[in-house]
Amino acid sequence: MQSVVPRPDVAPVLQAYFVALASDADDPEDAVLKHAHELEDAYMLPFVMFIDSSGKFLEGFAGAANPISFAATLKRVAGIK
Repeated sequence: MQSVVPRPDVAPVLQAYFVALASDADDPEDAVLKHAHELEDAYMLPFVMFIDSSGKFLEGFAGAANPISFAATLKRVAGIK
C-alpha cells in the first residue's frame, strides 16, 4: 500500500472521501477483528476494509493492491462516476 496510496489517482480520492486508519496486525482492535472475519480472502496482509460511518462492512480485500483496481474500488465505494 505504501506505493499505491501516494499515487495521483488514489491520494486525492482517499483524502476527499475516506478516513484511513491503520491497525497493528500483532495486536488488532476488536472492531478490526470483527470486520476481518467478513473478508473471504483474509489470508495475507495488508487487509483493506471499507466500513461506512455506521460501522457496516461494505467490502474489502487482502494482499497486495493493484493500483488501478484500488483506484477503481475507491471511486466505486465513494460513489464517484
